[in-house]
Amino acid sequence: MVKNNLPKLAILTALSSAVYYLETLVPFPIPLPGARWGFSNFAILYSLTSDNILINGLYIAIFKSILGSLLAGKFLSPTFFMGLTGSIIATLAMYVIIKIKIFDIIGISEVGAIFNNLTQVTIGWLFIVKSAGIFWYLPQMILFGTFSALANAFVVKSTFRSVKK
Repeated sequence: MVKNNLPKLAILTALSSAVYYLETLVPFPIPLPGARWGFSNFAILYSLTSDNILINGLYIAIFKSILGSLLAGKFLSPTFFMGLTGSIIATLAMYVIIKIKIFDIIGISEVGAIFNNLTQVTIGWLFIVKSAGIFWYLPQMILFGTFSALANAFVVKSTFRSVKK
């Protein structure tokens, strides 16, 4: 983490944590315990695409999951571990996509959403429900994740237009 990025990372983490908490208050259309909209991931996308520093994205992914789950009263719950692991894997996937330069910001966001959903379902299957039946939710999760990824990309693109780096 670069020292002059610390205030920006703190603001992005705080904002992302607040959005994470607010997402828990809005019902999700899929009847899956702990499912959220995924809008709090905009901060990770913004950080990765503006700074291109992996550790900054991971910092936001980890701490927004911890702070958001503390605010929501879900810290150390199964959904906490699913969300944390999903955010970390999605951050790594987005970073790789940024490095190989094959997608624009929308594609990067979509890749992050897909990896997040795949990871969460896999963690749920392996450690929580221990049933492959959870994979029946995956197409719905990816469908809704597509919309949140588009929204996150739109927010980040709009922020780039209005904030100087």
